[in-house]
Amino acid sequence: MIVTPFELRDYMLLLRWLIVASLIVVALFAVFQLGLLRTMIAVDRTYLSSLVVLVFIGATIHCGFATVAASRELNTARRVARAIRKNPASFRLTENGEVALNDGSTLLAGVITDHIRNVIIKARNPSDEPLDHTMLMHALADTLRSRLQVGVFIVDALPKIGLVGTVIGFILMLAPIRGIDSFDPLTLRAAMADMSSGMATALSVTLTALIGSIILKLQYYFLEIGTIELHSIVAETTDMYVVPALQTE
Repeated sequence: MIVTPFELRDYMLLLRWLIVASLIVVALFAVFQLGLLRTMIAVDRTYLSSLVVLVFIGATIHCGFATVAASRELNTARRVARAIRKNPASFRLTENGEVALNDGSTLLAGVITDHIRNVIIKARNPSDEPLDHTMLMHALADTLRSRLQVGVFIVDALPKIGLVGTVIGFILMLAPIRGIDSFDPLTLRAAMADMSSGMATALSVTLTALIGSIILKLQYYFLEIGTIELHSIVAETTDMYVVPALQTE
C-alpha cells in the first residue's frame, strides 16, 4: 500500500519478522486469556519461567531492531548494485569521502558503499599484485556476523535455563521424601502435594524455555538469511564491477 513492488521485495525480510512477531503477540494474548500465563507463574516456584518470558520478549525486540537495520542495508545494497551495473566504468572518492561514479552521481551511504570506499583506498596503494579485497570481505563478514551474536547466545542459553529449572524442580519434588517419617494419609498427602509442585515447576520452566528457544531460532534464522544475502550482494558487486574497473585505471 505504501511502497512500490520493487521496494516491497526489499522489505521482505522485515515482513517475515513482522509475521512472526504478530503470531507471537496473538499467542501471548491467547495464553493470557486462557489463564495459562497465570497458571505458569503460580506453579513455578523458581520464577525462571517469568525470566525466560522476559528474556524472550527482549530478544524478540532486539531481533526486530536488527532486522530493520539489515532490511535497510539490503535496500541500499540493491540500489547501489543497480546503479553500478548501469555505470561501472569509473569509481572515485569525493572531497567528502563519498563514492562517485563516472556520471557524477554518488552512491547511497551504507555497508556496501563503505566496502567500496575501502577497496578504492586500497587500490591507491602501489602494488604489482592484482587487487585483492579478500581481507576486507572477511572483516565485513565479521561485522555482519556480530549482529547475530546476541541472538545466538540467547537461543543457546534458553534451553540451559530450562535444564536448570528441570533440575531445581526435581530437587523440590524429591525433597519431601526425606521428611516422611510415617505413612499416615495426611503425611503422604502433604508429601504428594509438594512433589506435584516440584514436578510442575520442572515442566513449566522446561516447556517455556524450549518454546522460546525455537521461536527465537526462527527469527534469527530469517535475520541470518538477510545478512548472508547482503554479504553476497557486496561480494558480487565488488568482484564483478568495482575491482575490474579499478584495475584498468
